Amino acid sequence: MADAEAEAAFLSSMQVMNEGATKYEDTNGASAQQIDSSSSDEYDPASDVQDMTMSPGPQSQFQPDPLSSLDSSSNAISHPVSATAQQPSAHTNGVTTMTSPSEIVMPNNNNSDTAIEATVQQPDSADSPITAQPDTNSSLDTTTTVADIGPTTHNDSVPVRRDISKSDTITGSSSMIAPSKARLPHDRIGLLEDRIKEDERGDMDAWLSLISEYRKRGKVEEARKVYERFFTVFPSAAEQWVAYTQLENEAQNRHGVEAIFGKTLQDSPSLQLWTAYLDHIRRYFSIASDKVGNAGQINHQAYEAVIAAVGIDKDAGKLWQDYIQFIKTSPGVLGGNNWQDQQKMDLLRKTYQSAVCIPTQAVEGLWRDYNSFEMGLNKLTGRKFLQDQSPAYMTARSSYMELQNITRDLKRTTLPALPPAFGFDGDDEYMKQVDIWKRWIQWEKDDPLVLKQDEAEKYKARIVFVYKQALMALQFWPEMWFDAAEFCFNNDLETQGNDFLNRGISANPESCLLAFKRADRLELSTTNGNDDESKKRRGDTVREPYDKVLDALYELINKAMAREARDLARIEAHFSEASNGLNIGATQENTEQENDEAEEQKKVLDQQKNAQFEIVKAMGAVQIRLLHKTISHAWIALMRAFQRIQGKGKVGALVGGSRQIFTDSRKKGRITSDVWIAAAMLEFHSFEAESAKRIFERGVKLFPEDDNFALEYVKHLIATNDHTNARVVFETAVGRLTQKPETVPKAKPLYAYFHDFQARYGELAQIIKLEKRISETFPDDPRLASFSERFAHEGFDPTAVRPIISSATQTRPKAMPIPSIEPVPSAPDSPPNRFIQITNSPKRLLPIEESDNESSRPRKLARGESPLKGAAGRRLDQQKRNRQPQEMSQYEGQPNTHMMLPPPLPRDVLFLLSIIPKSSTYHATKFNPEEMVRLIRETNIPNSVSQLRPPPPPQNGGGMQQMTPMPPGQYNSERSKKRKKHIARMGRRSKRQRSRAREYMASDIRGLSHSHDFVLKWFSPPLPRALRKISGLLATILHVVLNASIDAQSLPFALD
Repeated sequence: MADAEAEAAFLSSMQVMNEGATKYEDTNGASAQQIDSSSSDEYDPASDVQDMTMSPGPQSQFQPDPLSSLDSSSNAISHPVSATAQQPSAHTNGVTTMTSPSEIVMPNNNNSDTAIEATVQQPDSADSPITAQPDTNSSLDTTTTVADIGPTTHNDSVPVRRDISKSDTITGSSSMIAPSKARLPHDRIGLLEDRIKEDERGDMDAWLSLISEYRKRGKVEEARKVYERFFTVFPSAAEQWVAYTQLENEAQNRHGVEAIFGKTLQDSPSLQLWTAYLDHIRRYFSIASDKVGNAGQINHQAYEAVIAAVGIDKDAGKLWQDYIQFIKTSPGVLGGNNWQDQQKMDLLRKTYQSAVCIPTQAVEGLWRDYNSFEMGLNKLTGRKFLQDQSPAYMTARSSYMELQNITRDLKRTTLPALPPAFGFDGDDEYMKQVDIWKRWIQWEKDDPLVLKQDEAEKYKARIVFVYKQALMALQFWPEMWFDAAEFCFNNDLETQGNDFLNRGISANPESCLLAFKRADRLELSTTNGNDDESKKRRGDTVREPYDKVLDALYELINKAMAREARDLARIEAHFSEASNGLNIGATQENTEQENDEAEEQKKVLDQQKNAQFEIVKAMGAVQIRLLHKTISHAWIALMRAFQRIQGKGKVGALVGGSRQIFTDSRKKGRITSDVWIAAAMLEFHSFEAESAKRIFERGVKLFPEDDNFALEYVKHLIATNDHTNARVVFETAVGRLTQKPETVPKAKPLYAYFHDFQARYGELAQIIKLEKRISETFPDDPRLASFSERFAHEGFDPTAVRPIISSATQTRPKAMPIPSIEPVPSAPDSPPNRFIQITNSPKRLLPIEESDNESSRPRKLARGESPLKGAAGRRLDQQKRNRQPQEMSQYEGQPNTHMMLPPPLPRDVLFLLSIIPKSSTYHATKFNPEEMVRLIRETNIPNSVSQLRPPPPPQNGGGMQQMTPMPPGQYNSERSKKRKKHIARMGRRSKRQRSRAREYMASDIRGLSHSHDFVLKWFSPPLPRALRKISGLLATILHVVLNASIDAQSLPFALD
């Protein structure tokens, strides 16, 4: 019952707003709306807050449009848009401006109602002034957009305007826009402080220069203060943390160094910072000067902590080597029998085994040291340990090579930089670094170290570690924070995921991506109770990330306006100084011509100044428009979240709901029409259709030249079958937009949508009339496009279809040109043809292969089959073609159902054949294909490693069988001697390398890779590089061949 009464009161108040008289007054600089709401205290989404689109004069009032009331009998709107014009209070063109610097409007975040409704012009009243809407090109005027505390139009033109007069910019009477007091050139610290104040996160050089300046002057306390300020902005700058510790060490402040390590070590994965911590421990707990006897234990614990934190870094090889050397120098004897010796041996073995499994730059040296360590203790057990660790070592070694290739161009810095805007200087380099980090992270996710199944915790730890490394350099790249948090949430790392989000929001408070993700996590982790208190608590919890991002965005607008004002003041001061110099030079003694030249120079200076003013204002307007859009969509997201948590709620109540958020957004200001559209659609789909209608009615008055709002309003009316009002809104909006040449293009989406609607459901006469209006408004658009769009649906246009009538004439394949049997005449001195003419081949023309000793020989030209030339040759060719009726029938258009030409090769095959290199590009060993196929087919492939047995020793003492002795007299003695030497040399070579192959086969199947490398080295000319990446099957085959499973003598004969 209570809900029904509240809803009735809500609708009643909505009706009162549209039908009653509403008056606005100016009290103490803020406009207050007087609403007769005594009948109900229910929320009215269209009248509870004034919406400022202009800064009215003290005497301006809003007169309600009597035509805006609803006609319940006809269910039609006679004119849904207010038509009363607003009288300007100062200056011309209906734009209210401020004349004193103190009146310059800066953002006001209080909740006072400082808005006033903008009225619009009746389409039939041509003499009345235009509504108080800003010109779309206002950013290039002498007035610039700086503030609005109400909604803006969809094109993001800011309704509230201010005039930066010369008195404002030259005299600096306004403290908000006055440039900073000029500093002397030698005031280096003051200049650096100004740079930091102006660009805190972007000017890294100013920070470092200021710190360096204080350190040069010996002002340690001031340097400490700058460091503390620096680390609030760049908390992950490990390089500067190390420099800070060096400053404290120079000041002999041990406790200061330890305080620094206590602040930053737990959150920093920097190898440099942890190494500095280890150096600090070794300095103050030296084993050589240890008198208590606990320095060794403290050093050992420090090493363990550092290894656990950054031991998996790819550059941590030196750290592992230092740790191993530290263990070797600890008490105990390797190979001894007492407990201390055994403990040292176990610790050293454990450290070696951990180090050789991590891809670092020292992994090969660590493996050699581990090999010497194990074999020096006990060869029998050493081989077993080495064999167990060999697969992990091989994986780590190959993985490090892959990782080096990925990170070759990576700049591992801990000094983050703001990402350049797209298309500006440094954008490509920054995105390249982002791409490298992403590829490194993806490489870790692909699990090259094979940890995901058996050691899932190590797998996750490696990925999180790389994310932390990336975020030290990409602190201001929100997508990386989001990806890191998402990975943690998907892998049961809730705490670390929340930590990533919180730190990311702290580094990027204006990021909607991180704020929305954090709000979603809070909404999912909390639930509503049975009372309003629990709903309020949950709403407050979820709203916190939204409030932070909104505050940051509003602050960015303030900074953008202040920066624009400073730039304009600097430009004005610069040109004023130049103009004053001209005035000083223009004395009475000068001739008239010289004075005229001075006047011309002043005009040039004024033109240059105005051009720079326009550039600064245009850039500021673009930034502010973008921020307005971002703020509006943040309010929309918050409004939808509260609709899920608290429902529609009631303004001013304990549970405000989505309506309270809509009210707050209008009070805070700087919103576009998107907020109004979202609020109306939320009311329509979730609560009351009548509320949505009234929000649209109020919004169309506030955004009279907003094409997107008018379009959404028309769509809404059509969706509710209110076609009459939809037509009225369409005509009104189009009439306004086509009155000004600069707003005519904005009417095209409205025309397109309404034309599509009329084409589906309207009368033909109306459709033709609308198409005529479109062609008159947009004469450059083709008439055919408008006509065909009537019949198109979901991308299919039946008017553009060309059906097949006759397949014989319309679907004939394109004929390939038939080469002539006559040789092509060439110039007398032209070079010979180097290509073989091959017909009906998709491959490129093959060059004739030539050797060095044949390059000077004359070439034979390829010619046809017929020996005849001229007319006789053509007659013979005609006779041959007559014997092929199928081909002739295809070209003559005669149907033939008995024989068909072979279909053309697929496009992908043709492309593959086109990119195959020519045979002349291969200079390495060439194989005989038939012999290679026969060799592979006849090779006996073992099914397991156990079947691989070393071959019996050769009888002739060599690796290859001796050739059959040559018959006497067949070759001369010199050639016979050379061949015998070659056979003996090959036998010795094969014997040595066959012995190496048996050593590799002593290990498990991973040893096949070694034998594979050996086989590739066996051939005298080196094999092509691509063949070195053959599969394991080919490696096994060659290994068997090497071990004489078949006749080894047949292998060389397989070579061409």
